[in-house]
Amino acid sequence: MNSSDIINNKNKVHAFLQPVISADKYEASAFEVLGRYEENDKYASMVSFFTDEYVEDEVKWEIDKWIYSWAVEKALRLEKLPVLHFNILPAVLGPLDAVEELLEFFEEIEKKGFPRSHTVFEIQAEKFEGTLKELTHILLYFKASGYLTAMDNIGINDTHLDQFSTLEPSIIKVDVSDLEETSSYYTYSEILDTLAFYARKLGAALHFTGIETSHQLHMAWRYGGRFFQGFLLGLPHAEGSSRSEKQEVVKDLIHSFIDMHYRWLDRQTELLVKMDERVKKVWTGRESLDTFLKSLTKKMDIEASRMYICDKYGYQQTVNWTKTEEAGWKMDETAKGKNWSWRVYFLDNVVEMQFNKNGMLSDKYRDIETNEIIRTYSCPLEKNLYLFVDLDPVYLYRQNWFQ
Repeated sequence: MNSSDIINNKNKVHAFLQPVISADKYEASAFEVLGRYEENDKYASMVSFFTDEYVEDEVKWEIDKWIYSWAVEKALRLEKLPVLHFNILPAVLGPLDAVEELLEFFEEIEKKGFPRSHTVFEIQAEKFEGTLKELTHILLYFKASGYLTAMDNIGINDTHLDQFSTLEPSIIKVDVSDLEETSSYYTYSEILDTLAFYARKLGAALHFTGIETSHQLHMAWRYGGRFFQGFLLGLPHAEGSSRSEKQEVVKDLIHSFIDMHYRWLDRQTELLVKMDERVKKVWTGRESLDTFLKSLTKKMDIEASRMYICDKYGYQQTVNWTKTEEAGWKMDETAKGKNWSWRVYFLDNVVEMQFNKNGMLSDKYRDIETNEIIRTYSCPLEKNLYLFVDLDPVYLYRQNWFQ
């Protein structure tokens, strides 16, 4: 297949639909529209055609409209009308200056019975030749016209975080196909955590694509994916169906993820109970805080790497007790008197401890001194005194507490 074959045989160009599985019902609530070229009773991807720099943008645009029309006809024949994701040629938004033509085209489609509320325009921001301001104007125009927008082809190593708040996409589409090849699992999970945070702040849905393994699906589910797509969940087909052939498989996998997470939470609860009991046994009152910490280091030698006590305003009331490989536990006088209220979670955690009257475990984060990924156990001692214990990264790793 070459580009001239496609140009001269448009009747051999077909619209295939790849299912997009919703996290709430495990069914194909949407489809991505993909072009396929029929040749020798087989259907070939048309990516090479659309990326061929020698094919004029006007020709690509005409083929795109042909594919769009085919896809809508197929969608209208389905029992339940799906959402369709249309890949928008970057040149339409840039050199061709065909934004108005695009909207007029979809207005005609709407007259045939396919509403704009079921239309998602997928945009690859990095391929847009104009400025970010120009692209922002176009996407906001789409949204104001009643269409959904998606930032497409967001990879873990190229996340465009600075663009999200400006472009305000309805959907952020994240490719996890390279997850198995990533050198650092924790770096990968940190970026996914950041993407999930951005999506929540913007009110955008996370759409994970490139899912080929159950591990990739697990990561997509764990980090707040609303939509899932990939060969594990369904191949592109000439016809679509609202009930995915993998629906029960997806349901069973996600149920296994839920059970796994509950078991992890149960283990975390057991750890908190154990830590609380140790603190209560050693605690003797505010008159001897450093003596208390010295005794606690013996009780938590395996789990802890650093401990100290603060008041509710964030002022550190004790020295740091820090575990070293060479000399065991050592006292660090320089930390006493420092204020930690500037940490965004500090005051919230103090209030939560005051309310619950027991210890709590932080999310994972990077220590500002060592840059290691850690979690912190904190516990109310008495009014206006709070214990903080940084857990040993080695212990956390062995216990799989980095989720």
